[in-house]
Amino acid sequence: MRALPLIALLTLAAPALANPWDLIQSIEYQETETETSWSVAKTIPDDLRAMADSFEITGYYVPVEAQAYVSSFLLVPDPADCPFCGENGYGPSLEVKMKRAMPDIPEATRITLRGKLHIDDSPETYRAVYVTEGVLID
Repeated sequence: MRALPLIALLTLAAPALANPWDLIQSIEYQETETETSWSVAKTIPDDLRAMADSFEITGYYVPVEAQAYVSSFLLVPDPADCPFCGENGYGPSLEVKMKRAMPDIPEATRITLRGKLHIDDSPETYRAVYVTEGVLID
């Protein structure tokens, strides 16, 4: 029997975690419209749901209000995805509410945060996920 190197054993034992942005972008939407109603059904990947309690993501800061201390903002995977300033049109974004307000930082600053991911299964909105209790970790 051939012994595997330690690195090979670790690779077999611990599969790589999926990129949160890839999972967010893989959310599927099915819109239904009648003469009197509109709704959207969302299919959210199980891997994304599994990250809910200890969610960590890296992205680019997009302020929604000019304030000295910020508690709510958007996070995007690429500065060009900014819904207010980007050049690629509207891309994926994630609403973030911080646990404590933080000093404002320059727009498009790359940050990493940890928080609680919430799943919004409501048929009245395209918002599928958002973060609360955010804490800046980098």
